Amino acid sequence: MTCVKTPPVVKSARGFWVGSFVAAVVVWAAAFVAGGAAFVAGGATASAAPEGSPNACGCYSDGTGACYCGKKTKCGCPGECEPKGCEEKRQKQLEKEIAAETKKATSGQPAGKSKAKEKDDSEAAAEAPKKKAKPMSASQKKELAKLLDAYLAEHPEGRSQTITEVRGTLGGE
Repeated sequence: MTCVKTPPVVKSARGFWVGSFVAAVVVWAAAFVAGGAAFVAGGATASAAPEGSPNACGCYSDGTGACYCGKKTKCGCPGECEPKGCEEKRQKQLEKEIAAETKKATSGQPAGKSKAKEKDDSEAAAEAPKKKAKPMSASQKKELAKLLDAYLAEHPEGRSQTITEVRGTLGGE
C-alpha cells in the first residue's frame, strides 16, 4: 500500500491564505475602532475635519471649501474665508458712502458745511489782514516781464485773462 501525502507546499499556501485573512480582519477591526473613537472624540468624521492654517481674519476652509471661523474673528478678507455677515456689512457701508456722495453732489457744497458756516468762512477771509508785498527790485521786474512774455507765447488765450485767473490756471494762490 502506498501512502499519499499532501505536499508541504499546499499546507503552507493554505496557512498563508488563512493567516492573511485573519490579519486583514484584525487590521479592519482596528481601523473601525480607531475611526469610531475619532468620531466620538471629535464630534465629526476625519474627512469633515477642517484643514489648513487660519487667514488674517482668523478663519480657514477645509478641502471641500467649507469655511470655519473661531470665536475671535474679524472681517477684512474679501474673497477669502470670512465670518458670516461681513459681506452684508461691506454692502451697507458702500450704500452709506454712495448716499453721502450723492447728497454732496446734489447740494453743490462739501459734505458737512452748511450755508451759515460757508458765509462765516468767507467773512473771516475778507477780514483777515493781507500781507504787504515787498517792493521788487529792477532785476526782479525784468525777470517777471520775461516770464510773462514766455507764458503768453505758450498760452495766447492768457492775454484776455486777469492776473487772478492766470494764477488760478497755474495753480497759484
